[in-house]
Amino acid sequence: MDLDVVFIGTSGSTPTARRAPAATLLRRGGERLLVDCGEGTQRQLLRSDVGLVDLEEIFLTHFHADHFLGLPGMLKTFGLRGRELPLTIYGPRGLGELVDALRRIFGRLTFPYEIVELAEGDVLQRDGYELRVVGVRHTGTSIGYALVEHERPGRFDVERADALGVPPGPARGALQRSEPVTLDNGAVVGPA
Repeated sequence: MDLDVVFIGTSGSTPTARRAPAATLLRRGGERLLVDCGEGTQRQLLRSDVGLVDLEEIFLTHFHADHFLGLPGMLKTFGLRGRELPLTIYGPRGLGELVDALRRIFGRLTFPYEIVELAEGDVLQRDGYELRVVGVRHTGTSIGYALVEHERPGRFDVERADALGVPPGPARGALQRSEPVTLDNGAVVGPA
């Protein structure tokens, strides 16, 4: 599965005329994962070929303003546009309190949402990969995210299996899963 990394904001603590604060979009298949949501993120998404419609998950790394100040405006925009798609917001301990405080700005949300607080060592299992929550050295409660793809089997070489005497069926399935098999003649065949 292809993975695209779209740098939405690459500025430091303040925006510049050409760069917005921190935001990175990961696209994998039909999934859209936004990591951080600095000021101007929704405008940058709208300017790109991504848009806001498909965004289902936001991952915050920490609560410095340059990493989350785009969130209140984005949530308000979702509400004003009649969003119905659920949204999940992930982040370090204290995320629930932060979103509760921000609700004074954007008001009641008209779409379903979930707040998930994470800590170093947490793992979010996905189809074909996992997101590992890692500790980072930064002020306050900060976390990082590592997207780790599950091992994918390579192309099965039928001609080689035939030449080695591996019969069709479960033995070939085991080889495809990188497991060695013992043939009827006692020979052990391992994955290439």
